[in-house]
This record gives sequence, C-alpha cells and structure tokens, in this order.
Amino acid sequence: MLDESQVDGRSYDVVVIGGGSGGAAAALRASQLGLKVLVIDRPPVGGTCVNVGCVPMKFLLRLAEFMKSHRELSSLGLVKSGGAIPDMGAFRSYRKSLAEMVVSYYLDQVFPSHGIDVVIGTGSLRGPTEVKVGKALVRARSIIIATGSRPLVPGSIRGLREAMDRGFAMTSDEAFDLAEVPESLVIVGGGAIGVEMAAAWHWLGSRVSIVEMMDRLLPGLDPELGQALQKVYAERGIDLYLSTSVTSLEPDSRRVRLSDGRELEASKVLVAVGRAPNVEELGLENAGVRYTRRGIEVDERCRTSVPNIYAVGDVTGLHYLASAAIAEGIVAAENAAGLDSKIDRGLVPMAVFSDPEVASVGVSAMRGDPRYRVVKFPNSVNYRAIALGEAVGFAKAVSEASTGRLVGFHMIGPLASEVVNAAAIAIRKGLTLEEAKGLVFAHPVISESLLNALLLSSGVNLYLPRRG
Repeated sequence: MLDESQVDGRSYDVVVIGGGSGGAAAALRASQLGLKVLVIDRPPVGGTCVNVGCVPMKFLLRLAEFMKSHRELSSLGLVKSGGAIPDMGAFRSYRKSLAEMVVSYYLDQVFPSHGIDVVIGTGSLRGPTEVKVGKALVRARSIIIATGSRPLVPGSIRGLREAMDRGFAMTSDEAFDLAEVPESLVIVGGGAIGVEMAAAWHWLGSRVSIVEMMDRLLPGLDPELGQALQKVYAERGIDLYLSTSVTSLEPDSRRVRLSDGRELEASKVLVAVGRAPNVEELGLENAGVRYTRRGIEVDERCRTSVPNIYAVGDVTGLHYLASAAIAEGIVAAENAAGLDSKIDRGLVPMAVFSDPEVASVGVSAMRGDPRYRVVKFPNSVNYRAIALGEAVGFAKAVSEASTGRLVGFHMIGPLASEVVNAAAIAIRKGLTLEEAKGLVFAHPVISESLLNALLLSSGVNLYLPRRG
C-alpha cells in the first residue's frame, strides 16, 4: 500500500474509488488489460460484502445451521440433547478474523501481483479527470466509482434514532456485534436481509417477529416464493405482521408500536428496510455526474453522464448484489480500456439465504397466463432433499408457450442459491423443453428439481401421481 504523499501528482489510466466487490473486480480487470490502476478505499477496507455482508452473514448462518441440526438430530434421538450454546463473543472474533484474512489476501498478494496501487482514504472528484484523496491530487484518464451502500435508516419511525443511540435498535451492520443472543427480536422489513436474519436468530434461540409493510415476505420476487416462505416461518413459530409498519420505538419500555395499534415487546429491534447508495462526499457535482439519492445514473456500459467516468455496484442503486457489482466492474474496466462491453441487467440471479433458501431469475409468471407454461416440481420427492431432511418447497419453471424456451426459474428449498445459476445459463443459452429431455444430471442432487421441473413442463412425469 502507498500513502497519500506517494501518489500526489501521479497520473493513472484508471482510478477506482472503492475497494469492495465491484471495485476490486474493476481494478483487476483493468490491470489485466494493461492499464495502470490506483484503488482508493476507506476503512473498513474491503467493502460491505467482506465486512458486514456476504461473508459474516454466511458465517452467522453456518452457526445457526449447526444449532438447527443439533436440535433436529436430538429430537430424532441421534445425538444427546443439551450442550449446544452459541458463543457470540467467539463469533465476533472469528468473523473479524475472516474479514482480515480476505482483505489481507487482496492487499498483500492479489493487488501487488497485478501491479495495482492502493491508498487508504476517502476519494472525491475535483473534476472529470482529477481525484482528491486526503491532501493528494491524482489524475486519471478514466474513473470508476464503486463506493457501495449502507443500511437505510427510515425517518418515518418515531424514536428510531434515540433507540439506535441507546442500543435498543440496530441495522444489519451492528447485528454481527451482538454480545449475546437476544431473548426476543423484532425485525423491521421482510426483504432479503430481514428473512435471512430471521432464520439465523431463530435457530440461535431468539423469539423472532417480522414486520413487513407489504402483504407478503420478499415482495420483490415471484409471489409464490414469499408465500411459501411465510408458511414455513409461521410453522416454526416466527411471528409475521404483514401489511403492517412500525410507527414508533420506545427504548425505556422496550416496546414496538405498529400501524394497526398493536404493541410488541422486544429485547432488540433490527431495522432491515433496504440500503442507500453512498453518493455523498464524492464530489460528483464537480465533474458533472448526474445522480439522485437513489444512485448514480449509468447506461448498459456502466458509463455515467460523463463519458470517462463509470459507476458500478450498489452506488448505482440498480442491484444491491455483490454478484452484479462484480459483473459491472468487469464491464466498466473493459470499456475504460476501449472495448465495447455491456451488462445484461435482465438476467441477474437473485439468491436469498433464508431457511429454506430462495432464488429467482428471469420471467415471473403465474399459472393461467396464456403466454407461458408454468410448472412447479415439489422438492418433497427430491431424494437428496429427503436425505437431508429438507424436503420443502418447490422448483418453478416458466417457459414460453410458443417456443418452449425456458425464460424464468424460481425456487424455494435447499441449495436454491446454487441451482439458480444453472437455470440462468439455460435461459441465456435458450434451452427448450425438448432439449431438456436429453440432459443427464448426477443423482441424487438438489439440482434435479430444476431438471424435473423442465421434464414435467414437457409432459414427462417420473415422480408424481397421475392426475385424473
């Protein structure tokens, strides 16, 4: 790494502001294309995914999964009951060591091997070709903005700021630093972050409630996915308050007031109502970059209103996904190098690491729509799911009625986050139901639910009772 004084006055082909998933991808691809690259990243170095997103969330879910497995195996008499108690202090230490390991790998090995310079600090535009970091001024032929996002804190909930200051309420960022498992937890928001946190803290031992202003969980995805998840969560004892919002928080009495007049008591409140792009303090107006509070405006080449300035990832407000940020980082770098690359925003897989997992890609449709053939294959007859004790949910295939091409796939069940990627490839390649008949999958695997949904769509029924 370099300090500010070492880069002052230097010129680079590309300056990347932000070192998270999108920024790292952009820097590495630009370097591979022969460009001289500088990355400016402010603490915590590495971005959301490594520090307070993907990595710690999956580790929290891993701990929760252990607690779930222990409980279920105990109920079957396969292990002795008792003895499994989560140590949140140990979790905090280990999740920080995971982040440090990933960050040091990039800073000490990956970036240096590619000749990428790195400065720790806050970068801001001073013009279309100048970036200021601390007291240093750097020139750049192209600039790629990848500053990510932060948890959205709504102003509509009375007492929220005070509740956060006093430790009664928190965002997902602070949830990873809890010293102990809260006895009861109210989660505000039933989107991806909310349902993931609900799964984790439920299995860790909290009494969990979710308050969602829409009429179902995961309102941005295929309706049948959220409805199915609601049923599973309700059966497990997670309380759901749908078509309802939180109006106020009272830290002293530990009460949460709802829009329908009801009150909930909670040890902690977790606010998970979305994220906000980090567009502040970037000096965007100095370079003439168009943006709103919803994010920086970009085209399919990740180019902003200023031709040599690009933006990728959460800061655009288009997809709050590390996977999309990485793909956009590659596209931006290639365009900065003079290539002509575009991002296909219509085919971005979405995975939610709830329990069971939920995943979605492509067209969403319901049965009865004359444009599509919509078929659901139940995971209850997937042999791998049965062996895992996770035979819940379904795989839903959406194909064009006129051509038989697969155009959408939606799944709730074990490893849905993995299966959806195979579906995305099939959609991109224009796979038809007739072609699916010739495919051979390994057995027994969860992804057979995808294949069997396609076979069922083509009239091949190998597992389900005959109707009529």
